[in-house]
Amino acid sequence: MLVLRQLGVGAKLMAATVLVLLLAGVPIERLAARDMEAALLAEHSPRAAVDAALSRSRRTLLFGLGAVIVVAVSVGAATTFFITRPIRRLTRFALAMSEGDLSTRAPLRGSGELRQLARALNHLTSELSRSIAEVRTERDLLAGILDGMSEGVLVLDRDGRILLANRALRAMASLGEDALGRSVIESIRNARLTEAIQLAGQRDEPVDVEVELGRALPRRLLVRVSRRKGPARTGRDARDALEARAEHGGASAEPGLIAVFHDVTDLRRLETIRTDFVANVSHELRTPVTAISTAAETLQLGALQDPLEAAEFVDVIDRHAKRLRHLVDDLLDLSKIEAKSFPLALAELDIAPAIDHVTHLLAEAARRRRVTLTVDATALPPARCDRRALEQVLMNLLDNAIKYAGEGAHVTVKARSIDHQVTIAVADDGPGILPHHLGRIFERFYRVDAGRSRDLGGTGLGLAIVKHLVELMNGSIEVESTIGRGTQFTVRLARAA
Repeated sequence: MLVLRQLGVGAKLMAATVLVLLLAGVPIERLAARDMEAALLAEHSPRAAVDAALSRSRRTLLFGLGAVIVVAVSVGAATTFFITRPIRRLTRFALAMSEGDLSTRAPLRGSGELRQLARALNHLTSELSRSIAEVRTERDLLAGILDGMSEGVLVLDRDGRILLANRALRAMASLGEDALGRSVIESIRNARLTEAIQLAGQRDEPVDVEVELGRALPRRLLVRVSRRKGPARTGRDARDALEARAEHGGASAEPGLIAVFHDVTDLRRLETIRTDFVANVSHELRTPVTAISTAAETLQLGALQDPLEAAEFVDVIDRHAKRLRHLVDDLLDLSKIEAKSFPLALAELDIAPAIDHVTHLLAEAARRRRVTLTVDATALPPARCDRRALEQVLMNLLDNAIKYAGEGAHVTVKARSIDHQVTIAVADDGPGILPHHLGRIFERFYRVDAGRSRDLGGTGLGLAIVKHLVELMNGSIEVESTIGRGTQFTVRLARAA
């Protein structure tokens, strides 16, 4: 029995056929032998009797052969059915596996080659499932890394069509889902980027280029384009690669390029700010330093002997020295504020005493310019702010209003409590500010009237300091202006709980 189980399908079929023929041949042989014996015993019988016996023997042999054939066919069909049934099971399993169903397993029935085939298919399915799981894990990890990157990644095939664009690049270049499969020039439409991609396809080293993408909010992007590295090749594969490269005119036949996009918009903006800042500071310092140097040189050349001229030049030195000191103080304050090192202690503070203190300090300056200063700040709840920062904000706003509103103007300070906020409005009835200046009025060194501002001793940093201090106190500031009717700055601070 053990030997039979170890036989293959073909051996089993042959053994079954031989067994059927042997079992069927024995009775046929016996029937034919009996008829022949009867015919021989009747040797002296009439010829008709012998012919009859031979006829019966032939019929017996024919019927026996027919029966053997029928039995053999039946046994063969039955054997084929039972033998091919596990093959059909394996076929169904193979079809299911080819359609992606790797959870099923082939039944380990039967023996010999079929059992070995089922075991091999199950092993293949297990290995394939494990390999697919590893590939999916790596794919998910790669997708997570690409989507989590702040840099944009663009992968192209050898024809320059987009295979992959991560989330950062889609945001930078405003790419949609239809970008996959399209060329770069169709999707991104940037000539410099297209040239860099073409150049990288002809060179072995990466190509760096800086491009600007976007229309509404343009972004400056530093792009590095390089070839995608293919698997290492040896022997005939290496020769085929060299031949393919020669066919492409020396260009690589590897599958495409990869481009990495670094957003340098903020870096370029900071570089521009730094350059402008250095230029503005140099310009602002040059004016008082030149005035002081000129006045001192004039005094040295003999103006000291004339009391009137000496007093005038000493006044120039004093005025510009104060301007220089104010500029340095404002620069130091602004640097501390932007570095988050300006000490603030937010607490519940009554607004009215701070307003009265600042207006008292500026009363003499208002009197000299014949400016009427009015305060309306009564019955106010406390606000959450820093006293020193609030006084500096009010000082800058009121000082600007007194300087630029013009002689004989009216400056009003109103404080109100509105919707869990305390608002402080500093308004004047001066000439007003043109609308195109309002969006930049809080920038460092930005002046509506540069010449007049310098004549009045302004540093161009006051409103920038005001905006930063208000934001550090978790507040906001707004400006409204109408030409010929004046300007109003409104500071909003959180009301104390």
